[in-house]
Amino acid sequence: MRDRWRGFVLLVRTAFRAGRWLSVGALLEPLGQVANAFLALLIGLLVDAVVDKDAAQAVVALTAIVASQAMFQGLTSVGNELRLVLSERVGFAFDREIARLTAALPGLDHHERADYQDRLELLRQNQGVLGASMNSLVNAANAFVVGVSSVVVLLYLHPLLLVLVLFVLPGLPLAVWNQRLQRAAEERSATPSRLARHLRRLAYDRNAGMEIRVFGLQDEIARRVRDTWVTARGPVLRAARRWGVAVSLRDLVFAVGFGAALLFMVWRATRGEASLGEVAATIVLCQQLQAYVMWPINMVARFGATLRAAGRLLWLQDFAASHEARRAGAEPPPERLTAGIVFEDVWFRYPGTEAWVLRNVSLTLPAGSVVAVVGENGAGKTTLVKLLTRMYEPTRGRILLDGADLATLDVRKWRARLSAAFQDFARFELVAREAVGLGDLAHRDDDAAVTSALSRAGAADVVPTLPGGIDTQLGSSWADGVDLSTGQWQKLALGRALMRTDPLVVFFDEPTASLDAPTEHALFESYATTARAGAANGMITVLVSHRFSTVRTADLILVIQDASVSEAGSHDELINAGGLYADLYTLQASSYR
Repeated sequence: MRDRWRGFVLLVRTAFRAGRWLSVGALLEPLGQVANAFLALLIGLLVDAVVDKDAAQAVVALTAIVASQAMFQGLTSVGNELRLVLSERVGFAFDREIARLTAALPGLDHHERADYQDRLELLRQNQGVLGASMNSLVNAANAFVVGVSSVVVLLYLHPLLLVLVLFVLPGLPLAVWNQRLQRAAEERSATPSRLARHLRRLAYDRNAGMEIRVFGLQDEIARRVRDTWVTARGPVLRAARRWGVAVSLRDLVFAVGFGAALLFMVWRATRGEASLGEVAATIVLCQQLQAYVMWPINMVARFGATLRAAGRLLWLQDFAASHEARRAGAEPPPERLTAGIVFEDVWFRYPGTEAWVLRNVSLTLPAGSVVAVVGENGAGKTTLVKLLTRMYEPTRGRILLDGADLATLDVRKWRARLSAAFQDFARFELVAREAVGLGDLAHRDDDAAVTSALSRAGAADVVPTLPGGIDTQLGSSWADGVDLSTGQWQKLALGRALMRTDPLVVFFDEPTASLDAPTEHALFESYATTARAGAANGMITVLVSHRFSTVRTADLILVIQDASVSEAGSHDELINAGGLYADLYTLQASSYR
């Protein structure tokens, strides 16, 4: 109940933030329902006036009918228009909130959590429900007003007619049962729905397109999309069928009560205990009653779906808040590094797994140094970068920055003093200037800063190939857009990494994987030279690579093997030690002779 109340408050608060006066205006609709609910009573008065040949009463009754319907139509029309505008604003507000929460999560560990992905899938599926939440709120208010008004009219006609409500009451537990049924069905469909969406993405993903066609996977992908979609929709469709049977039985019960109420009023009229107008009012009311009383129950049931969607959004808000709290450091990073970064007995494993990715890692990255991290694929090199950028927190141990625990720093202020280029770089299909300038938002439109960054990244040769220079739209799917080779995209990512001029740590995590080894070697030597020359703030440059031959100029080389640092030292020291580094360096170097 508490969660439902929180969901209701979330819906109302969002509506008022999106448009306070629109929210108030949307309440005109329920007011209009009051007038319409008493239509049956007014028709009864008109019939009695006609039978009694009372012209004055007939005029009053007819005027009241016209006025009530004008009020109903006018308020409903105005309220409906306001509600439509408000619903659009509320939908945008919820879309922005979901985007903000998913993008602003401070780490990456949620991507490895199946429960998070399943809940996010259900939230995506119900975004339309959240967007239409104002419809649900207003309809629920309409239903409440109509239900209360109908009971008042029944009581006025005859107290015994309230027995008819008993024939409606079975709809209440059925509505609750249906909500549970729908919730369970949605949760069972989450994982196969996520798989179906992944397969659909593959069908139109350009990168997967070549393999799909080379291996003739078109029919296989289509079959799997169909099968997983049937699996995903199966629980929902079965729930709908069961609800359909229940609704038929509910309506049959109401039909029995409907007939009994009509017989009762006709019997009273034959005994002179009810007027013809009251009989007519009962007929009209009974004809409307299924809508007037069943409708509230149906609206409450539908509103339950909205509350479920709101509950999932609340879960995402709580999830984000708890993750934010775990990175709740408030201290700013230092202006410059003097000692460096120290790993103290750091252990790490990814959420939901048992295997250690890093074990007993203790090392020092001196301020102002160029550090290379090498090792075979999967050894744990990139994990070091993820811990330093606080995408994840150590499972055990701690990381110190000039003696202060990294966990005590404000995570966003810390990342504002970092820069990075990754192997899995983003392809921002924007104007080329912006695609590079995003590395430093304050200078994203600064042509000189962008050009300088590209030059320092060894990517100055990309711009002359673009038809509009740095004003060229990137991405072939856009009008006048230009596609780039993987190497060109990667060079722009390198330029983006060098936009910030005073980072404390710069990461190059295999950022030249699409380039040949000699080119990578030359770029790393250039970066190392530039890093040492510009390390007045004690900047640490971290080069991650599986190519041993490209990092020989680093001040410190760390060899990651079996989730631990097996060797550490300069190139000459490690060669003289004759260990794994020396063996792999010799082996790789021979392949380029």
